[in-house]
Amino acid sequence: MNGEPTPIQDEDGLSKQLYRLRKLHEEQKCEDKRYQKEIDESQAWYLPAKQVRQNKIDEVESLIEDFYMRQYDENPYYRFKSRNGSVSKRESTTYTHNDQKLLETAPDKFIKKSFKWGDYKKTLTATDDGRVVDENGEIVDGVTAQHNINVIINTPKD
Repeated sequence: MNGEPTPIQDEDGLSKQLYRLRKLHEEQKCEDKRYQKEIDESQAWYLPAKQVRQNKIDEVESLIEDFYMRQYDENPYYRFKSRNGSVSKRESTTYTHNDQKLLETAPDKFIKKSFKWGDYKKTLTATDDGRVVDENGEIVDGVTAQHNINVIINTPKD
């Protein structure tokens, strides 16, 4: 026999193949149960250990961010780099905008079929108090800005 299945010739052969199919399904079900049991056992010891470690990671990152922000208050250009990793910052500005108000006041070059917020945002400048001014120095109604400082902690990859 060359390993190819032989075609079913009669009902007796059909019955044998149905029996074989049933046994294969039972075998697969048994293997699936065993596999799931092993997965559950692995999860039972892995997940609690992972959570404890993640809590410790969060605690250390919080300590690093706190130290960095204190250094940043004294020197806005502060960075730290060593063979164990680096700490720096990235400043970002988050805009909150009301499209309806902007449609009334924004220049026409930013309004095609729809309002092009991304293009218009590039022409805006955020002030320290959260207000936003356009390229003409006029305050833009319907837009506020919030400055954010994100501390970036990098450790070497193994």
